Amino acid sequence: MPQAVALTVLPLALFAGTASAGTASGAGTASVAASTSSKAVFVLDADSGVFGTTSSKSATASSNSSSASVKNQVTAGTTYIGEAADSQILTAGEQRVIADITLASSPNKAERAAWAASSKFVDLSWPDLGASSYTVYRNGVKIADTAAHSLRDTGVTAGSQAEYKIFGVADGLGHTWGLTATVPKNDSPETLAATASQIETKAKKYTKTVVTWRSFIRQKWATVPKKLGSVSGCKYTTGYKYAGDNRGFSKAVSGTSFRAGVRGVVYWTKSQYELYPQTGWTKVYNAKTGKFVEKRKASTKKIDFRTMTRFDGKTRAVRGTIEATDPFCPKTGVKRAGIGVTYDARLARNGDFYVSGKYRKAPDHEMYLFGYTSNTKHSTKVVHQSKMSNLLCLSQPMCERGTIGNSGGY
Repeated sequence: MPQAVALTVLPLALFAGTASAGTASGAGTASVAASTSSKAVFVLDADSGVFGTTSSKSATASSNSSSASVKNQVTAGTTYIGEAADSQILTAGEQRVIADITLASSPNKAERAAWAASSKFVDLSWPDLGASSYTVYRNGVKIADTAAHSLRDTGVTAGSQAEYKIFGVADGLGHTWGLTATVPKNDSPETLAATASQIETKAKKYTKTVVTWRSFIRQKWATVPKKLGSVSGCKYTTGYKYAGDNRGFSKAVSGTSFRAGVRGVVYWTKSQYELYPQTGWTKVYNAKTGKFVEKRKASTKKIDFRTMTRFDGKTRAVRGTIEATDPFCPKTGVKRAGIGVTYDARLARNGDFYVSGKYRKAPDHEMYLFGYTSNTKHSTKVVHQSKMSNLLCLSQPMCERGTIGNSGGY
């Protein structure tokens, strides 16, 4: 029997005169590392949330294609149940590893991902949700595209940390897992036990996670195309221009300009959470003279963030929604258009996460997780960055929604 051990905005202003093709971060642009992937042995059974003797698809070396079902003879050893993270010692034959199982016990199968590491490799596991392919990144560099739902990465260094993201699209939703693996210095029982303590100590340093979504206009000025002006129903179209945010993606916690956004705060030492819905000023100018005409702010009534599960100090499910329309345009009816975002996430105190969601492909969007260890010190996780695809995407029926993807780690 395994032993358990306790360890103490807005749409109109988005009408830029020229629109670039939309791209999401990590989608076909990242460099690809030399093949370091092979068949994983320590694979989490997502149905039960436990490691053990499983039969599953696993990525193969070099080709990154999926193999036939492989029997993994894995035995669970000491389990470390902490206040902030959970880990477990596993063995397969003579091989011992340390595994982080914090997300493995999530009530939602889609959230159950895990890593298991020796000093020479990291085995990654995530649920098979039906995606035709999953893309795996290590430290921002793509290492595999695979139809499997597990992978062994041998391109790691003993005594280091490796940050992973896994992304796939299934049933019209993007699914992204973020895992930060602690690679032990060696595989001795003493070192693996010390690594379990290290995982708990690191997780306990985080006191809160701030979830930030911002939708912004990249251009300095935005104008309404003629073909849209006559049908938009908006107050200012031909002959007017709108002030954009005039910036690119930014990891700054605050101080950046945007059209609409939401900031949610999840605390790890108390059950309280906080919601900060925000919209920016929509400023209208005369296109010829540049003279200021009028400014308004959109309503924040349909911008929301909330926790979906009770406080336990380790993980918490959250949901965010943004529906924001131009204050100079119709707010209801068939002409209504605007920023639209929905996401569900499972946040772990140790920095791991799962995010699923969709968004209208206009304007530009960015999503970040800031993990705080004090009032001023924080780590940054880039969850999503995407450029505007097409102006018509402000109207939901005109474009298929984009899927939220991941980039980065604590």
